[in-house]
Amino acid sequence: MKKVLILLLATSLIAIAQDRKEVAVTIYNSNLGVVKETREVELKSGLSEVLIRDVPSQINPSSVKINLDGTVIEQNYRYDLANSFSLMQHFIDKKITLIGDKIIEGTLISAANNSIVIKSENGGLVILPSLEGYNISLDYMPENLLTKPTLVWKVKSNSGGKKDAGLTYQTEGMSWKAEYVATLNKDDNRLDLNAWVNITNNSGGSFKNAKVKLIAGDINRANNYQVGGYIYEDRMYAKSMSAEEELVSEKSFFEYHIYELANKSDLLQNEDKQIGLFNASDIKVQKKFIYNSNGSNSENRKPSVSVEFKNAKDNNLGMPLPKGIVRIYKNDGEAVELIGEDNLEHTPKNEEVELKIGDAFDITIDEKIVKSTKITDKVREFEYEVTIHNSKEEPVTVEVNRNLWGNWTVLEKNIDYEKENANKITFKVEVPKEKKTTLTYKVRFVY
Repeated sequence: MKKVLILLLATSLIAIAQDRKEVAVTIYNSNLGVVKETREVELKSGLSEVLIRDVPSQINPSSVKINLDGTVIEQNYRYDLANSFSLMQHFIDKKITLIGDKIIEGTLISAANNSIVIKSENGGLVILPSLEGYNISLDYMPENLLTKPTLVWKVKSNSGGKKDAGLTYQTEGMSWKAEYVATLNKDDNRLDLNAWVNITNNSGGSFKNAKVKLIAGDINRANNYQVGGYIYEDRMYAKSMSAEEELVSEKSFFEYHIYELANKSDLLQNEDKQIGLFNASDIKVQKKFIYNSNGSNSENRKPSVSVEFKNAKDNNLGMPLPKGIVRIYKNDGEAVELIGEDNLEHTPKNEEVELKIGDAFDITIDEKIVKSTKITDKVREFEYEVTIHNSKEEPVTVEVNRNLWGNWTVLEKNIDYEKENANKITFKVEVPKEKKTTLTYKVRFVY
């Protein structure tokens, strides 16, 4: 079907021109942006109407804060944009002209989908079930119909002329997330960490040459207005660790962190943008095999494999790390291959980071309850065995985390444990290469 062409013969829409002189955008992790901009507007002495065009279609109109040499006595958000449907609706009961193999003139009675009804000058009706093959000519463009989402202000000012107007507002459809790439060395004891920021703009607006800040941290947001998503606020200053030029700076703000881009950037509608956050090399890590036990009978279980490192300055890090996905790679001698992924939560500096890579292939675990003894109605004793089979050509240490309940006491054990908290103990079981080791322990529970 051919596309209907609307021919506008004239327009009477008059807008007061203004240019965006400066713009700064603060983006939160969950679908929210806060825009601060300065525009040049032309005011008249007394009452005048100011059109603020090119605002994002997902703007929250009630969040607009205005700084202007005058008083804004009314604000309207107009998003009834000019298109063939809205124009036809505005011309109901008005004269239109259809140009095709023949010219049809008359008063538009109805317009729905691609069909219209016209009342001709002689009083008859012309019903067109399809507009294919016709162009539609309109005598003018309605004054209250706009081509882009627009804030319309009624302003009272004591003086006229061109003046700066500052406005701040919230918009949905903007978000950012961190993406990390970690590469393990041959011995699995060092890694390089590259961090990127991925910025998404689906707000319905574009912001050119914008100063950009990224907030990391969870803030509370009222639910009285929600186009979609949540708010996030955090102020961080992130430093590029290996680059000569600082691309991103980070600092604390309230209970959050803000990352600020060193250079201004264009945030275009429907765009994903990647910006380097930092590169850190030669980070000391510890590879761990971890098995979480609940004291049940099970066979051929697999411990998980993880790497741990401290987010400290003396470990070539030492900055707040925003949450994001970490993709871990390792060189097999010929090429770099993906070995696992994990989610990194917001991590302050000097905290430990644990990244789960996957499950061990060459280590299996058999666990069983050897004996259960009822001492009294409220006291029972259990004996456990955990046998770890190591098929690797190197020795391993497996951390067996045992979750306990009630009032418990370990009566016997063949390997010492560390008490992590009131309900968790950890045995570090050393297993020689291509051998097996059995952990045995006995626990008394008082209910």
